[in-house]
Amino acid sequence: MPSDRPDPSEFLAQAQRMLRELFGDARDRDTSDDKDPWAEATSSARRSREPSAEERRENLTFALATRAVEALEDLALNVAAIRQRLERTSPRTEE
Repeated sequence: MPSDRPDPSEFLAQAQRMLRELFGDARDRDTSDDKDPWAEATSSARRSREPSAEERRENLTFALATRAVEALEDLALNVAAIRQRLERTSPRTEE
């Protein structure tokens, strides 16, 4: 049963692209020298101090955005399952 509804995977791909653009730009600005951001984040010197308010806000924003994308993925899977169930149970009309 073809439909003209948008594909949920296209929506999720767009959301992920937007997140990469949003957080990719911030990472590019923060790492102007050629340091490895993962090495810096896991170094003992970095762990010994409290993160700044800006770092906490960025971490929280990223965590919330990640949760939102996960929730949208769950929603898309549920919608797809409901659509399949409706297609199986709906009476077929012959054209």
